[in-house]
Amino acid sequence: MPVNKITVRRWRNLKASAFVATLALLAGCKTMPTSLAELPFASQLGAAPLSPTAALPPPSERTWPTVAQDELNQRARGFGLVNAPEMQRYLNGLYARIKTQAGVPDWPGSVHILANEALQAYATGAGNLYVSLPWLNSVQSEDELVALLSHEFGHVYLHYHQLEGAVANADATASLLALGVALVQKTTQATGWTDVDSMATAYVLGRGLVTTVYGRSQESAADNFGLNVSLKLGYSYEHGMKAFLERMASWEEKNEANEKEKQAQILKMVRERAISKIAKQNPTPNSALSVSLAQSQGEVSANVDSALQQFAFELNKVSEKLRSDHPLTVERMDTLALAVASIPELHIDKEPVSRSLEAARKEKRTATLLSNYALALAVLKAPGDPGALAQARKATTGVTASHALPLYALYTVLSKQPATARNRRIDPGQVLEANFKSESDRAWKIYQTRSSGLQEGRQTAAAKKVMDQGLSYFQNAEEAWPEAIRFYGETQGWDDAKRMAQNCGKNFQRMTSRCNEASASPAERATAERKLKEKSGQFMQKMLKTP
Repeated sequence: MPVNKITVRRWRNLKASAFVATLALLAGCKTMPTSLAELPFASQLGAAPLSPTAALPPPSERTWPTVAQDELNQRARGFGLVNAPEMQRYLNGLYARIKTQAGVPDWPGSVHILANEALQAYATGAGNLYVSLPWLNSVQSEDELVALLSHEFGHVYLHYHQLEGAVANADATASLLALGVALVQKTTQATGWTDVDSMATAYVLGRGLVTTVYGRSQESAADNFGLNVSLKLGYSYEHGMKAFLERMASWEEKNEANEKEKQAQILKMVRERAISKIAKQNPTPNSALSVSLAQSQGEVSANVDSALQQFAFELNKVSEKLRSDHPLTVERMDTLALAVASIPELHIDKEPVSRSLEAARKEKRTATLLSNYALALAVLKAPGDPGALAQARKATTGVTASHALPLYALYTVLSKQPATARNRRIDPGQVLEANFKSESDRAWKIYQTRSSGLQEGRQTAAAKKVMDQGLSYFQNAEEAWPEAIRFYGETQGWDDAKRMAQNCGKNFQRMTSRCNEASASPAERATAERKLKEKSGQFMQKMLKTP
């Protein structure tokens, strides 16, 4: 049966099996809820949605995580946070109004800007809200911005971060199961796809099914909360929540198209590699028949490898939909439209609030910062272009001279175009060190990039010095540990890496799996990848068997 014609019934069987296996595993695990009824705030799953004009439910008591620690965690991800004092002052003014309207003006947390080109926003249990740069550039009014912030604060107010602990425990349990499978394989030399493998895989793929309904309930409730608060603050539904969700839907559609293009490129590369591999195995065919056979063999191999890759895409896509904590944005838009349909006063045409937003964006320092980041992002998309170096240099001037993302863009261009540098002997990585000198701008990715570059240049002592400095600053940030473990494994030995991984697991439970993977030596990784490929093929064969 062709990969792209897997029957609906077979997919349903897979989903059902994963779900049942997951529940069976969870039922035997003391650290996880055994049913949806045991999840935090489970009573809200079937609760009626909050009316746009109703009083808010009373907030629950909670223990607040440390705000500073939460900020450090975010700065260890990607290019970290954007230090934009004037824009943050404006955003936090809006956030203060939202908290006051919700009756909790003294709650902790503030708004931070992510150095990210994706349309991203999220809240954490510490009360912090994180909003990416594209939101600040693209929103058309303050109504829309307040809708976004109110929605994210809804997750905090409704205390939905209680679920994070349960998910972290699930990840740790999955890691233990994976370790058990590895031990069984090592001691018994088990081959093929075992029942234990199936259970572990079903658990990992199906874990999200246990919390899917709850997660989707979160998003719908946060939408209703955001609508309620933003309307009470005097903002428009049309220019606020409706515009916010429409922007999300548009971005998701564009992102899906980009993902399909990437997948097509990957499939093309997979085919080319498979054909090339067969050609190398038959370098000097001695007849037309052998040429024809080699070509046919190459096509067959390419088709099989492409089918495996396509199957992986499809499986991942289905898994994502099953596990998604967010209902489709168009569904969220429809739900809110129904909520406001019966309230005539919400449909009165109101002018959007935009003057204060435009003033914040045009403030001198902020305008320069937004412009420089736009240049840096453009450079990263085409670092080989003739004008890229000039753009990158401009992006690292003034207020952004020590910011992580602009410096990384300049480093990328200098690495891509070494002949265009003023001094051909210059080490491109030197430009990154400006980020280390500014505590407000430091990003873990820059330490990681600099140390890796020095190591590749056989400057191990200098590389270790940079990594030591970076880990000293980011040691309490969980995201820093996997890459640090991998680095020290390569420079100090894999036994040291494994000891670091154990400490990582003790200090950051949900990072256990990633830290253990980072501590694997090249030989261990090669063995794991070979076994994974074998089991992927076996899994596909099972899926493609006719009923």
